[in-house]
Amino acid sequence: MAIIALKQEITVHRPAVKDEWGNETAAPTKIPMKCRVDEVTTKVQNRIGEEVISGMLVYFDKLADIRYDDELEYTNELGLTVKRQPIKIEPARGWNTKAKLTLVYC
Repeated sequence: MAIIALKQEITVHRPAVKDEWGNETAAPTKIPMKCRVDEVTTKVQNRIGEEVISGMLVYFDKLADIRYDDELEYTNELGLTVKRQPIKIEPARGWNTKAKLTLVYC
């Protein structure tokens, strides 16, 4: 059971996997996941240390399999669909060092 309510859904578009020769070994996939989305504007540091603006914060339960080359697609209550790539992926850990949530800034 999650710490917070995860009543929204996001679709993770994972690109095709290529081998060292450039041939596709796995097809692109769509993965639906339960989450909580906060549409807020926040200044965060990306994985190389630059300050960038994030327009969406997504909470996933435990340690979610989200990668930087994934594309996250979210449709809000008004029917507006947003597709973005993660800027920063940050697991939030408890005192026992297990991941409680995964925070993804997009």
